[in-house]
Amino acid sequence: MNTRNGNIQTPLGVELKKVKIAKYLSEETTAFSAQLWVNGEYIADVSNDGHGGNNRINHLYNDKGLNTRPKVVAFEKWCKEQPPYQGDDGDGFCDPLPMDADFYISLMVDDYEEQQQIKRWCKTKTVIQLKSDAKGTFRTYKRPYDSAFADWIRRKEPELVEILNERFI
Repeated sequence: MNTRNGNIQTPLGVELKKVKIAKYLSEETTAFSAQLWVNGEYIADVSNDGHGGNNRINHLYNDKGLNTRPKVVAFEKWCKEQPPYQGDDGDGFCDPLPMDADFYISLMVDDYEEQQQIKRWCKTKTVIQLKSDAKGTFRTYKRPYDSAFADWIRRKEPELVEILNERFI
């Protein structure tokens, strides 16, 4: 998954747009609301109230013939066809978890939250990732990003994978 203009987009055209996270409501799960888009078409509203339940996927319909239920069903089927999620539980191993629409949406929301956190750090710091860093961990310099500092980092850090500030330029 990757981000584009603050929206989460997967290689096959599944995106979350207008994502709103409600940290103050989040207890066991992340409380959020968003629009689910597939191949450029808005097909559902998705949300979670943050109390540990599954994500809700509400297809769109109206009295003028709009009904996106078949597209939501196709999205759910596509999710189940995806390979199991191979995460990392901290010790380098985690049993594969079967994929479904609920889990897929949760992963997209997690990715969105991570990207938002990185954007906040990048406002006042320079954020980098090295080859030796664990997935999802980053190093920060307490100095705002500029091209001269980026050049210095590239000379100093031979294991540099990315200067994350450059994602948002």
